[in-house]
Amino acid sequence: MRRLFLPVAGMVLAVLAACGQKEPETLSGPVAIEADSGDPSAVIQTAPIIVMLGDSLTAGYELPAGAALPAALQRDFDDKGIKAKFVNAGVSGDTTADGLQRYDWSVTGSNADLLVIALGANDFLNDLPAATPRKNLAAILDRAKKDNLPAVLIGVTIPGDAHDEREAAYAAIYPDLSAQYGVPYYPNMLSPIAGKPELLLQDGVHPTAEGVEVMAAGIADFLAPLVKDLN
Repeated sequence: MRRLFLPVAGMVLAVLAACGQKEPETLSGPVAIEADSGDPSAVIQTAPIIVMLGDSLTAGYELPAGAALPAALQRDFDDKGIKAKFVNAGVSGDTTADGLQRYDWSVTGSNADLLVIALGANDFLNDLPAATPRKNLAAILDRAKKDNLPAVLIGVTIPGDAHDEREAAYAAIYPDLSAQYGVPYYPNMLSPIAGKPELLLQDGVHPTAEGVEVMAAGIADFLAPLVKDLN
């Protein structure tokens, strides 16, 4: 079994079944921050809205809403005093085609200021050719560019057999699109938890609440300077 997206190859069938269970995404609107509550003429400042378009790794598979990745990032940014409103636009089981199909509702409908794209794992699990997620991710980036919406890519690849052409093709998608569209690229959201059973659910792939916090730490450091530029 290929290992590009799965740290535990033997769990592919179980995880594929789990990822195929669609869960409703949680969307929330902008948050208004009062600059000086003691001054009735104070200007109301709206925090930048960061929409995370993803699958179960974003949605928080089998976790409460407050333990999902966007919520963990929200706590990190709040602790650091960085104004931001993270929106969980993750749906378990989503492929890149699904993410593209719901772009208008999940992204445009949220008045996003920054789009974080974390899709592609289910394309691999569904044995789709690498050309499919590449095309769909490019289409999402084209939509964001048309909307003058800054975007970033979050990779979900785990290096596998370098001689496997399909794995190599998937591994190349994110850096290639990053260079093509000039968007920032975070190489691997799963690397901090891969191979660490104490941070994984029983399926061996999805993170526990603690695993999400570990994942969020690196992603927060990556996003922080980008979000600061929006304030």
